Amino acid sequence: MLFNQRLVTVPFSSKALDRRNHELSVLLELSNFLSTCTDLETLLHGGLEMVRRQFGLKAGRIYLGEPEEGFLYLAAHQGLEPDGLETLELEGTFSGKAAATRSFLAMRVEDIEDKQRSALLTRKGFVMVICLPLITRDRVLGVMNLNAPEMIHLEMATVDLGMVMCNLIATSAESVIQAQELMEKADMLEEQKKAVQFFAYTACHDMKSPAAGVHGLARLLLARSGDRMNPKDREVCRQIEKASARIENLAGEINGYIWAKESALDREEVELGEVLAEIAAEQAGRLEKAGVVFETPPEPVWILADRLALGRALDNLVDNALKYGGPELSRIRVSCQDKDSQWVLCVEDDGVGIPDELAKKVFTLFKRAATSQGTEGTGLGLAIVQEIARRHGGRAWLEPGQGSGASFCLSLAKAP
Repeated sequence: MLFNQRLVTVPFSSKALDRRNHELSVLLELSNFLSTCTDLETLLHGGLEMVRRQFGLKAGRIYLGEPEEGFLYLAAHQGLEPDGLETLELEGTFSGKAAATRSFLAMRVEDIEDKQRSALLTRKGFVMVICLPLITRDRVLGVMNLNAPEMIHLEMATVDLGMVMCNLIATSAESVIQAQELMEKADMLEEQKKAVQFFAYTACHDMKSPAAGVHGLARLLLARSGDRMNPKDREVCRQIEKASARIENLAGEINGYIWAKESALDREEVELGEVLAEIAAEQAGRLEKAGVVFETPPEPVWILADRLALGRALDNLVDNALKYGGPELSRIRVSCQDKDSQWVLCVEDDGVGIPDELAKKVFTLFKRAATSQGTEGTGLGLAIVQEIARRHGGRAWLEPGQGSGASFCLSLAKAP
């Protein structure tokens, strides 16, 4: 009749659906309930209650576990004391047969082969037991047992409905279990990450202190020995001094990388000119010695960023230019552009530049260009810049095709 009409309109109503098709109404109610459950206990108790309602029974149990292990454990129960029913063996038992054959089973309690189990259920006042397997994605997750104080009449429609409901419950339960396992793994990984971070900080600190001591002792020995030490011994002392200084610098840079990667950001409105003025003051001696002009934006620019992190990133880029710019370096220029949702900061120099084939590799940990050979460095400075940019919702990159000189950029999101 409906297909003979040009337009069919059937407004949704849960009450009307229940009158037209009770089974679908029940499945809709169960589906809506399961979709809100993130806790396994709530899911199992609610699902068990709905299935019991369809069979008109007051008592029931849900057992979960791995059938391959030969037993299941009680995960939910209603309408009875669970004493003596905490576990469920599968080998040669009524419930085990339902799980193995993936079938709905019902029988008298007095006919259960496990006489100890039969006597226990009888003492609890039950005459009939029903078992429904909980199947999800072709896997048995457990079973649901329903108990009746008298024999009840079973209709095929009720049996089918119960089986489908149990399958829905099993699928949702499996998803919740997997989600809980993922959360536990995530918590474990977070604990491991903190442990590794603590170890790295501690190891670097413990490495830095003796390195600084060796560095200082080597310098002291050179200063006190004067001309009494022969040239070869003096050269050995200088090598010890240089090696210990490199270890000290590396330990500091590793700590800096961990800090850039893991520390909490304290975003605030930062005036870029003030940050660059501090960098210029710190690098004044090196800039003057190299005869390098340091150019900054002429107008004030306010950026939402972690002040310490922003200063560290820009200082690393300026330091990078001074270290590797070569003898032709005469200018370092910092610019800032407003790019829609981001600020883009660039540090340009007119030094020797970086080959295009290394443009994507320079931000890799401990990666250094061939032009840096003979120059002190750890290979962590640009990796720190990249992490700071990433933590600010941006990225870091080297502008390609510059010819002479290099232009390093980093973007920062305007909004956190």
